[in-house]
Amino acid sequence: MTDFGKQTGPQQIEFTRRFDAGIEKVWQFLVDPEKRKLWFCGGSTDDHADGQIVFEFDHRRLADSAPPEKYASEQVVTHYGEILEYEAPHRLAFTWFEAEDAGTSTVEITLKPLDGGATELHLVHTGVAGRDMLVGVLAGWHGHFDLLGEVLVGPRQSDFWVIDQALEAKYDQMIETPGGPGDD
Repeated sequence: MTDFGKQTGPQQIEFTRRFDAGIEKVWQFLVDPEKRKLWFCGGSTDDHADGQIVFEFDHRRLADSAPPEKYASEQVVTHYGEILEYEAPHRLAFTWFEAEDAGTSTVEITLKPLDGGATELHLVHTGVAGRDMLVGVLAGWHGHFDLLGEVLVGPRQSDFWVIDQALEAKYDQMIETPGGPGDD
């Protein structure tokens, strides 16, 4: 299993990651706003389909360095999504607002317990339009999952912006064509 995500369709990416924590703990870090803000973003999560999920991004909590220039104007960014599926502790699916005038996409996260108390997370993000968005979303999920792996076993060690910028450069090389699957 590689940590890198891959483009699996013209507007679709996938990740499969293994975490050294039980499924219940990983689930809590997906849905509990206080735990989720340690690796991703704050914001509430209703515990049922047709509910709302709120994403309050404040990457200053996740980085000691200043944001790169293209993100410098963003302090706190809030997105609202609809919960499509909520099956604790195995499945969470929701809509995701990509960018102004870009419409919505969907994120499906499935958790599976593994031997030894570990958990496999499988994410499918569909509706990611445009090459730049694909690169940014792949790097973003990857970097956030790296932080999740850290906070599941202890305090955050890494700087999100350092991780993100290195990953954007790597995914920029991996996504070769605007419409086809990238190399893994």
